[in-house]
Amino acid sequence: HIKIPETALSECTNCHALIRPHRVCPECGFYKGVEVIEIAAT
Repeated sequence: HIKIPETALSECTNCHALIRPHRVCPECGFYKGVEVIEIAAT
């Protein structure tokens, strides 16, 4: 049986968005409580 595995998601500790594990949050730019990238305000 061939199937596509479900993507595991974690919750960002800063903004609580759903993100892939071990990645910088694209919503707020934080990783493990540290701002890694600056996200421009819209």
